Amino acid sequence: MSAMYKFAKVSSLFTFAISALSGCGGSSNILQIALDIEDEGRYDELFAYFTAETGYEIKATYGQDIGKLIGTKNEPDIIKTSTVLVSSMKESLRDLTSLIDESANVSTDKYIDSLINALTIDNRVYALPTSVNTSLLYYNKDLFDNSSSELRAALELGPEESVYPQADWDYEDYQKAGVVLSKYSGSGSGRIYSQFGAETQLTWWGEWLVYVNQMGGSFYEPDSDNRICALTSSEAIAATTFFRQKSMGDAATKFAPDAIEMTSGASFMGGNVAMIFGGHMGDWYSYDALGLNWDIQVLPTPSGLPDARGGEISADAFGISARSDNVKGAFTFLELWTGEEGALQMYKYGKVSALKNMETLISELPESEQKNISIDVVFDAMDKALTLPDERDFSKVMREMVMSEIYLLMYDGRGSKSDIVEVLTTIKNNVDAYYEGLYGG
Repeated sequence: MSAMYKFAKVSSLFTFAISALSGCGGSSNILQIALDIEDEGRYDELFAYFTAETGYEIKATYGQDIGKLIGTKNEPDIIKTSTVLVSSMKESLRDLTSLIDESANVSTDKYIDSLINALTIDNRVYALPTSVNTSLLYYNKDLFDNSSSELRAALELGPEESVYPQADWDYEDYQKAGVVLSKYSGSGSGRIYSQFGAETQLTWWGEWLVYVNQMGGSFYEPDSDNRICALTSSEAIAATTFFRQKSMGDAATKFAPDAIEMTSGASFMGGNVAMIFGGHMGDWYSYDALGLNWDIQVLPTPSGLPDARGGEISADAFGISARSDNVKGAFTFLELWTGEEGALQMYKYGKVSALKNMETLISELPESEQKNISIDVVFDAMDKALTLPDERDFSKVMREMVMSEIYLLMYDGRGSKSDIVEVLTTIKNNVDAYYEGLYGG
């Protein structure tokens, strides 16, 4: 069944909506929405369909800081948030619970439980999930093919076995392959790399924190109401050691760029990095646009811990401004955006919906509309993934107190640090002091 045919099916769903919209309290038939810059043009078809069915025009702005729009005359009716940010944005979002209860088309049971639960605060739903992000191992097939002989030797593979990452890879396999895929000239401290086995994520926690979780650690102490940092545990130390060594080790262990090398154009999108541990599913569209020959696999796990969990699952989500005059119109758009029709439109641009039946929807698409990647891996990864801590300042803490300190471990020279325990202790002290200042001892 084609996506456009499914699009046509939705017209009956709007019969109730059109009559409801005629009673909207707003003085305008324009619904404003703020989206990321990379979304420009992606959903024009969806917006046009909605306008044709309801008479409401979607006016989208791209790349503007939503935090600077909230509370101004330019505040959008439909506000983008996420499972990570919803707690900190709650005061600006309308409680959607009664609208959901009255809707014939939206049910919280349709969405992945962990994601809709993350968007629910004190039994009130403040946003509906759209596209999912979950932690995957991305790999450049061309770079693997170019080093196939060396990979077979390093991984002890037979002539018929695939050199691509496998579902049972552990960190040792990941490192062995990464070292083979790293290409350099010179020797010793004078090595100059032209290609790396893996990327290093230094501005986002999506790689480092997975290592911590997979090794059995956590960011917060259990039973601390997410207010006491746990990063001085042996598991967190081991995870940070692995994260650092892959960028800062010798030729036998290094397979990722350090902080300085990251500034020289080393990237998966640039075609000179073979793997990403983690990454954003939102980048799929860019990979395809760049012509990368890529695929995905579930994350490697620590040696001896094949069932380790720690990969992240989160979702973009949209709510309605607490100050919007077009509540009914905005919610009608959310019904489309977060339903099957919106899911199929997003899939064209490499985004996977938070609907529980998304895997089935994809399987029913014509072959010409399927992605040329192992899409089943996404759903395997989701089953093992964890939601991020339910703490309203988690994102702020990670950006401002954690990754800035981890960064100091990732280069040699002025201002850098090499003592992992010292850095993790500094992070713990800063985070604990922050929460004590907010909530008391």
